[in-house]
Amino acid sequence: MTIKIASKFNSLGCLIATGALALIGAGSASATPITFAQFIETNGFQDWTIAATTSGSTTTTTVAESGLTYFSFQGVSPQPFGGAPVLANFSLMATSSSLGNCASNCGPGDGFAQAGYSGTFSFTDGVAGAFFGTNLLSGTFSVTGSPATTGAQLISNLGSGNASFTASATAGNLNQLVFSSAYEVFAPTTTEEVASFSLSSLIPNFAITTPVNNQAYPSGSYTAAGSGTFSSNPPPTVSPEPSTVFLIGGGMFGLFLMRRKGLLR
Repeated sequence: MTIKIASKFNSLGCLIATGALALIGAGSASATPITFAQFIETNGFQDWTIAATTSGSTTTTTVAESGLTYFSFQGVSPQPFGGAPVLANFSLMATSSSLGNCASNCGPGDGFAQAGYSGTFSFTDGVAGAFFGTNLLSGTFSVTGSPATTGAQLISNLGSGNASFTASATAGNLNQLVFSSAYEVFAPTTTEEVASFSLSSLIPNFAITTPVNNQAYPSGSYTAAGSGTFSSNPPPTVSPEPSTVFLIGGGMFGLFLMRRKGLLR
């Protein structure tokens, strides 16, 4: 599969047109949640880790990731970078000290879910140049109530090689997940946001400590590959890319100087 890395530089006319379309698009919104961004790893490496450590009487599970991905915007018009994948540095760190719960009897194949994760994630521009490090998308996971029912959550089946790490915000709990981006604007009227990460090829297969009353922690440490999607309702609107803002602002300043010198009337 051929992946194109989005170019940061276009003609001035295209950039101005992009900015104008972005302003027009800012007035539109969908009535249903849409996926506005996604990512895949640039390789099949085990960039994700799940690790449970105990200190005293407290066991803390940490979900973390750090590596290169291909990140792309979608679902809104116009799409930043034309919807083309952008090389991005991805990092995620979230922790939970909550007990997880089995769906039934904590036997082989039974479902397991652990909530109460708080932390952050970010995708930053990984292409060398003027916009290296720009915030493509970042977010914060927060525990806004009981750690057993709020915050991000880790889900898997016992003995499985797959898992998911998911966070969501609803109209009654908007602070549980908060998105930000230099390229898209999230409306104050947002009623739903979802960050969904899929973990595959877990090594070793998922297991938990000896359960007590169907509650337990993940057992030991795991590695995994990953991908993910991000959605919101209403969808975000597109803000001009940093290069667009710079060129439009520079053009306006140039016109101001010309007027001051009497070249424009």
